[in-house]
Amino acid sequence: MSDAPILVARAMVARGGRSPLELAVARGEMVCIVGPKGSGKTSLLDALGGLEAPHSGSVDLAGRRTDALDSKAWLDLRRRAAFVIAEAPLLSVVDALVNVTLPAIYHSIGTPTEVREQALALLERLGWRGDLTLLPAFLDEHQQRLLALARCLILKPVVLLIDEPFRISDVSGWRHFGSVLSGVRSDGVAVVMVTHNLAFVREAQARIVFCGVEGPRCFVDWREFSHDPSPEVEGFLAEFGFHAATVL
Repeated sequence: MSDAPILVARAMVARGGRSPLELAVARGEMVCIVGPKGSGKTSLLDALGGLEAPHSGSVDLAGRRTDALDSKAWLDLRRRAAFVIAEAPLLSVVDALVNVTLPAIYHSIGTPTEVREQALALLERLGWRGDLTLLPAFLDEHQQRLLALARCLILKPVVLLIDEPFRISDVSGWRHFGSVLSGVRSDGVAVVMVTHNLAFVREAQARIVFCGVEGPRCFVDWREFSHDPSPEVEGFLAEFGFHAATVL
C-alpha cells in the first residue's frame, strides 16, 4: 500500500471561502469537518471531493488533480473516490439489494451473479438487518444510510467523503454507523466527513477541520481542538455541551 496521501488540498479556497486550506489525508485516516451552521462545511467537502471546482488552489484526489480531468478520467475517479450526500441517494423504484448492486454493474465490476454475492457479503459486514426485497421508502433511516454507504463501498474506493452521516435519531443507530465507518478505515479507506456529532468526533481519533469565521483551521486531534483558546471554538463546543470541564 502506498504511503502517498490519497487526498491533498493545496492553498484551496472553497466556494464562498475566505482563507486557504492545506490538507493531506492518508489511507485509513479520518478527518472530521465541523463548525457552526452556514460556515461552509459542505462547500468545503464538495471541493475536496471534486463535486465543485475550488475558488482557488487545487485538489489532488486519488492521485489526480480534479481540475484537469476529462470525462473518462472522471468516471474512473468516481470509482476510487466515493461520495455520500446528506440525503441517502437511493433509487426509489428498485429494491434494497438492487440499489447496492447497480453501481458495480454499471462500472462492469463483475457479472450480475458475482456482484450480487459481493453485495450480500458487504451488507453482512456492515451489519445489515432487514429485508433486501423492500423498496427504500419502506426502510428506516438507519437502513437507508447503510444502503447508501454500501452503494459506494461496493466499488472498492480508496477515499470516502460523506456529508452528515449521523442524521439518525437513535443513539444505537449512529453508534453502529460510527463503528461501520471505523471498519472502513481499517480496510485502508480514507474517510472525510462533515458532522455535527461531536460525541463521535471526540471518540473517533480523527483529525479535525474547524470551519469558522476566518476560514478552516486544522487540528491534529480532539485534545488540541477542545483546548483551543479562541472564543469561537469555545463557543462552538459549549453550544454542544462540551464545556471546559468535559472536553478531555
